[in-house]
Amino acid sequence: MATSDQTKMQFATTLKRLMQHKPLDRITIAELSAATHVNRNTFYYHFEDIYGLLKWTLDADIGRKVLKNLGAATWETKYRLVLDYILANQAFCLNAFNSVGRDMLEEFLFQSATDMVKPVVLDIDPATPAKMVADICNFYGAAIVGQVLLWLSQSLQEPEDNLIKRADLMLNGSIAFIVHKQTHHKKT
Repeated sequence: MATSDQTKMQFATTLKRLMQHKPLDRITIAELSAATHVNRNTFYYHFEDIYGLLKWTLDADIGRKVLKNLGAATWETKYRLVLDYILANQAFCLNAFNSVGRDMLEEFLFQSATDMVKPVVLDIDPATPAKMVADICNFYGAAIVGQVLLWLSQSLQEPEDNLIKRADLMLNGSIAFIVHKQTHHKKT
C-alpha cells in the first residue's frame, strides 16, 4: 500500500504530465484521478482541490531541491536551482503561470527568493535587526520574483545566466550598503 506522500507524488507526477499538453484550468479531478489510477475520493482525501495539488507539487519539487542545498555557498547557486527547475519543467511552469494558479506560483517564488536573500543580509551583519532583514528580503525577493515572472511571460527566451547576472548587479553591494547605512544612521 502506498504511503500518503507516495500517493501525493503520484498525483504530482500525473499533474505535471497532463500540464505538458493542457492548461491547469482545463484539467479535471476526474481526469487526474483516472490518469493516476485512483478514484476521486482518494484525490480529495489528500487535496482540497487541484490548486492544493499545484501548491504541494511546487513545494515538493522546488522546496525539496532548495532544502537539500541550503548549504549552497551563495544565493546565486540557490537561484540557479530554481531557474533550472523552471527550465526542466517548462510546460508545467508556463501552464501554472498562465492559469488561475499563478498566485500560488508567485507565492512560492517569493518565499524561495526571500529565503535566498536572507543569508546574504545576515552574512553582512548577523546583528541586523529582524525588521530590517524582513524589509530587505521582501524588497529584493519581490524584485527577483518580478524578474522570473517577466522571464516566464517571455516564454523563457532569455538565457538564465542573464537573470543571474542582473540579480547579481542589483544584490551584491547594494544590500551591504543598505545594512551599513542603516547601522551608521542609527549610531548618529
